[in-house]
Amino acid sequence: MVISDHEGWWQPWQVTRKGGRDQWLKSTAPMLDHANAPWQLGERHSCPLREGGWARVQYRQGIGELWLEREGRSQRVAGGWTDFRDLSPSADGLVCIGRAADRHDAVLKVCADSGSATILAGGQMPDCSTMAPVSPVAFVVGAEAADMSPVQGFLYPPASASSPAPPVILIAHGGPTSAAYAVYNPQVQFWCQRGFAVAEVNYTGSTGAGRDFRLRLAGRWGEADVQDMVRCADYLAAQGLVCANNVFIQGRSSGGYTALMAAVQTDRFKAIGSLFGVTDPWRLRAKTHRFESGYLDWLLGDPQSHQARWQARTPALHADRISCPAIFFQGGKDAVVVPGQTRRMVAALQARGQPVELHWYEDEGHGFQRADNQAHMLESLHRFYGGLA
Repeated sequence: MVISDHEGWWQPWQVTRKGGRDQWLKSTAPMLDHANAPWQLGERHSCPLREGGWARVQYRQGIGELWLEREGRSQRVAGGWTDFRDLSPSADGLVCIGRAADRHDAVLKVCADSGSATILAGGQMPDCSTMAPVSPVAFVVGAEAADMSPVQGFLYPPASASSPAPPVILIAHGGPTSAAYAVYNPQVQFWCQRGFAVAEVNYTGSTGAGRDFRLRLAGRWGEADVQDMVRCADYLAAQGLVCANNVFIQGRSSGGYTALMAAVQTDRFKAIGSLFGVTDPWRLRAKTHRFESGYLDWLLGDPQSHQARWQARTPALHADRISCPAIFFQGGKDAVVVPGQTRRMVAALQARGQPVELHWYEDEGHGFQRADNQAHMLESLHRFYGGLA
């Protein structure tokens, strides 16, 4: 199967309030990254070509582009794909892992001469006999003030909506300096098939929009990300794309922290879902693994010099300010977010009489691996949100 190059669906249809699409493209053209956040080892985003030149990945506002540099010329190839990993040279080009919005991951062979991308393995389309295909729509929320940046995200509309303004789940990605990508995600499809829209937000600090954008999160975790999630909720509601009164927010790991801080700081969201989310940065700093040592000091500042900031941005200390229902999911073997964090947060909310649920998976770590646990998590979330929407 050969996928020809084309300009994809992802071109943003809406931009800043003061300009059009060309203004957005011009203003964001320098905001590029050439690798995703380095959470995994061995993810190569560039490689030399055997006949000379280089292949490299370029991320532009959440979309991965594959470029070949040969004899002083640049050529974008494999335009039907939106993310590329593990680039390796081959006899006449390269092979890599390709990801797209409408199919499973694939091993691609890219010809350096023609630029064509051939699927070697994987890349199956979802079974459309049991589900309607749902593609994301890229959106950009403009900056209302000088200290803000435009924020980009992907909106997945429901497969069949009973109303033009469906309930929406805003998803804060983990990291927090990671990113949401426009790639096929069965868990997003789960919601779209059940009447929910899903909005994945690349808030301030996300990878994919340049170093300056990432650095804007320094000292502002639990503030800038929360502000951007609220901005996106308001924007999508103002555009008539989602129901303003049925906005839910959830996230994994640091995304769960963003969801909790959103509930602490605002009453914008109808309910929150924390999937092994951070509730106590103090305790996380004391227990975190070597790979992220020093990360929290960058995100919140030195705890000795910024004690007030750390206290203000610790959800566990502000359970009394959370007024919406909350649901928590936690693995008993989690070595990143210590399980006791979640138990203490839930207990604090229960003590106040807040509607709260805790689902505990003793055999899981930081991220659920077993299919039955993943299914139970989604079914529990659906029941929880569905009873409120």
